[in-house]
Amino acid sequence: MKVTTTTVVDDGKDTAPAAKAAWDGETVTGVLVKADAELRQTLTVAYPADRADAAKALDGHRDFASKDALMKAAHSFLAKSPLIGRHHADGTEGAGTVLESFIWPASDWKPEGSGYTVKEGDWLVKVQWSPEAWAEIKAGEITGVSMQGSARRRKASPEAVAALRS
Repeated sequence: MKVTTTTVVDDGKDTAPAAKAAWDGETVTGVLVKADAELRQTLTVAYPADRADAAKALDGHRDFASKDALMKAAHSFLAKSPLIGRHHADGTEGAGTVLESFIWPASDWKPEGSGYTVKEGDWLVKVQWSPEAWAEIKAGEITGVSMQGSARRRKASPEAVAALRS
């Protein structure tokens, strides 16, 4: 898995902010776990470890990433291209600045008011948003983050499928 950009998206769903992990057929939308309006910052689950996509993609598959693969992708993203764009559109980088990018190392964490449980191995990204992007977030026009990049698909082992979380 190679992540080249993280982009902000509007998943178009009428769900609570904590449930913004809906599948649009092409991307994985991160889940907002904390926000600080005064600083224009969010902490978001960029990709959950060992959790299959909510539905089949356009190619008919439900993808997931192991904790190890996700850690390698997160580290590569931060080292090589920690860019924040908009809606997977070229030339939109600069919507925010990555302040932190890390793999959750501890037991389950349920941030107050989020309705989501962060699990060991999940990839989290903290972003300082531009004033323009923050205005879109406040207006509900941006509702999550989505990785942009490439990955090599391989057949999952029965053990890997059995270990997936819901």
